[in-house]
Amino acid sequence: MLSENEVMKELLALEEKYQDLEKLPGARSVYLAHSWWTETQIDATLATYEALLQNPTIAHIHVPLLHQYKGLVFVEGGEFEPDFEWATMTYKADIRAINNADLVVATYPADAPDMGGAIEIGYAVGTNKPVVIGYYGDINENPVNLMVSFSADNYVYNPDEFESFNFLDIASRAYEAKII
Repeated sequence: MLSENEVMKELLALEEKYQDLEKLPGARSVYLAHSWWTETQIDATLATYEALLQNPTIAHIHVPLLHQYKGLVFVEGGEFEPDFEWATMTYKADIRAINNADLVVATYPADAPDMGGAIEIGYAVGTNKPVVIGYYGDINENPVNLMVSFSADNYVYNPDEFESFNFLDIASRAYEAKII
């Protein structure tokens, strides 16, 4: 499994790879609600980010992992112990980034959901931001909580679908899988 620093390096390499792609007028800014604690979450994050970078209707993607308070990360061979200041400022930065975004895209691996992502989704809904969720894995075997499933304005089942998703005109799509 990749370390946090390695995930960051992969994200930055993807950003550099696709930095010169042309974007459509009116292209949107996205807050990417994602997690990176399990291999499934890391795979979902990297695949979703790469697809979004290639989408001409997306102008900017805010990736929380790349915008940590004071630039703190877990360093190779060392440990970072989150403290109250770091947690407070990280939370505030994420909320501000959601407020600044046009919409939220969330990764939701069925076998590795993250409570932080659920909070980001809920906040976006509470502030009337559109939410598009990438449900990955078997969501009938690992049902999605109804609060998350009903929060999505639209969703995809494969990260590659985000490459051609029209974020300029997000059509409503009702959730159609098992819920808990």
